Amino acid sequence: MTNLIRLLMYIPEWALKHKEPRTEIRFIKGTYYKYEVQYKYNKDKKRTDKQTVRLLGKLTEADGFIPSNKDLMRQKAEQLPKVDIKTFGLYHLFCSLIAPEITSLMENFEGEVVEKLLTFSMMRWAYQSPIKRIANYHVHDFCSEVWCKEKISDKKISDTLKFLGQNREILVAWMKSRLRMQTESANKFVMMDSTHVTTVSEKLAINAKGYNPSFDFDKQIRLMYLFSAELNQPIYYRLLNGNITDIKSMSLCVKEMDVRDVVFIADKGFYSKDNIKQLNENELQYIIPLHRNSALIDFTPLEKANFKKEINRYFEYQGRIIWYYQYQKEEQNIVTFLDEKLRVEEETDYLKRTQTHPEEYTQEKFYEKIHHFGTLTIIEKLKTEQEPQYIYQAYKQRNEIEIMFDSYKNFLDADKMYMQDRYVLEGWLLANFIAMIAYYRLFTRLKKANLLDKFSPKDIIEISKSIYQLKIRGQWNRSEITLKNIELFKKLKIDYLK
Repeated sequence: MTNLIRLLMYIPEWALKHKEPRTEIRFIKGTYYKYEVQYKYNKDKKRTDKQTVRLLGKLTEADGFIPSNKDLMRQKAEQLPKVDIKTFGLYHLFCSLIAPEITSLMENFEGEVVEKLLTFSMMRWAYQSPIKRIANYHVHDFCSEVWCKEKISDKKISDTLKFLGQNREILVAWMKSRLRMQTESANKFVMMDSTHVTTVSEKLAINAKGYNPSFDFDKQIRLMYLFSAELNQPIYYRLLNGNITDIKSMSLCVKEMDVRDVVFIADKGFYSKDNIKQLNENELQYIIPLHRNSALIDFTPLEKANFKKEINRYFEYQGRIIWYYQYQKEEQNIVTFLDEKLRVEEETDYLKRTQTHPEEYTQEKFYEKIHHFGTLTIIEKLKTEQEPQYIYQAYKQRNEIEIMFDSYKNFLDADKMYMQDRYVLEGWLLANFIAMIAYYRLFTRLKKANLLDKFSPKDIIEISKSIYQLKIRGQWNRSEITLKNIELFKKLKIDYLK
């Protein structure tokens, strides 16, 4: 055994030639590797401890030192050239959209931490960039003249994300401050939902096989979100174990964020007696739609020839008349809505299918379902009694949450994660959260300007990439902008002429 240890500790002369100060040569499974090390004094043990910083590369007698790919990328990042033409449009657009968040972040964290976080968030937003490419994007963007003026590296970004991830309490305080900054009414209606994200890491303790609507049983994590209906944007997120169900985690999320009126708005298929029992035991408010074949639904009022006169209750929603009636069954408050325009569309669609798919769609089944077409039935439990119109609008706003989750996974390419460290992952999620705020602000501005039929948020981001700053005799000058784009950005309340 002693001879074996001596053999393992022996480093040949050809390998020792490549050893510099603060490096170490190690023999592992038949190959020599070179590592960067550092020495730190341990107060508890009263001695200096050696710590491994990173792998630099491997050594062979024939080729000498061969740098690792990761270390080569680090060296390239540190040797990035000085750039005198920089993209300006992204930085200006991003800052214009999240100006309140930039101010509040600066109030909660040190400036250097915020600058790295904003840099990474913006590059996630604009390029869906992984950590390893941030340095290159940063040096070519005008944000490098304001944020992180010294060159940044993937390690610095990772360290920042890890620091943020380790300080959850400060993050929650920041999220609370965002909600308080808005009007008082903004705290009156907050929706809650979650989504799953696949993770390929084997080192995270929170990824686990769990149910999701896609019936994909790869290891996953879950993200719980609170979404403000009034603000039309996400206001809170929390990382959950992949095998934890929504209901088990809702109460803790409500407690952590300390919001007064959280309403869980479910999708069809969520209803079950057991789920309702758990919601009630956790004292959570909810709005839950029922499948049209649910035994809880009473279609009797709609079966009458003069049902409109019998019901005599309606409201207008987006130019459509919505009829409704309320009742109780099995101690549940239930309201059934009828959208007549939707009813006609569904009847027409069904009758057409009797011609194209007669084996599945028949005249008999049509008459069985005739009073179901165009309806939406919801069971609700709210702390204060609300008009049915309020409940209907609240449920329809769930579509906004669905858009957010779809954007999160597709726009940010965040449907799969590769983080190996829980705290780096927490920081990465924060960066994506900020990117999503910017995305939603842009989406809302396009919607208010009636431009969503012509442009998506991604289109506007791509257009902004064409606006540059050029350094001429030591002074930065804005590149030319077409009149068409100037008018477009004016409609979005983004001024590039300042």
